[in-house]
Amino acid sequence: PSATPVSSQYLGTLKVLEDKCVQKNSTKFDKADSLRAAVFQNWLEKKRAFLLELKRIEKKKAEKQRNNTEKKEAVKREEAIASFEAWKKKKGREAKKLSEKKKLEELKKKKAAEEDEEKTEAAQKAFEKWKERKVEYLREQSRKEKQSERMRKKKEEELIAEKKRDSVSAVEKWNEKKEEYMKQKKVEKILERRNQEIQQAKKEEKDKKAMEEYERWL
Repeated sequence: PSATPVSSQYLGTLKVLEDKCVQKNSTKFDKADSLRAAVFQNWLEKKRAFLLELKRIEKKKAEKQRNNTEKKEAVKREEAIASFEAWKKKKGREAKKLSEKKKLEELKKKKAAEEDEEKTEAAQKAFEKWKERKVEYLREQSRKEKQSERMRKKKEEELIAEKKRDSVSAVEKWNEKKEEYMKQKKVEKILERRNQEIQQAKKEEKDKKAMEEYERWL
């Protein structure tokens, strides 16, 4: 139920009933109005009782809801605490595993470093031996190269001497051939010049005869 507007007649009658100053004139009111006022008063009492009951129910409901909420929050807190404890245990196990893993990795690194050091030492020794062999090999190679160079120079000197002898001989032969060739060329030039002179004389004689023939013809 909800509060509804009440007519002024009922309110006025109720006010008269509640007014302590009016006592002598109570017999003058109409019975119907008194009955209506009594019914209205009864209704108001029931309404108050209903509202009080409604408030009590709502309060109880709110309290129950609050209790449920507190229980749920307590359960959530317990679950959160249990989850945190489980997480902490898990993290502890993981931290332990991680620590063991780090120790194992450090051991592996240490072992690898020792192996690398051993390999480095072995490689250094092998390099020293190789360097000694290399030095000996280079020394031997240098000795062989020097010997080979001496032999090569000796052969070159012999070859140069031989070429020089051949060159001198060739120059002498060439000079002889050149002199003979020059003599031949000189003779050929003399003959050619004589031939040219003869040809010129023949030409002049021919031209002279032709001129004489031309003069006779004129």
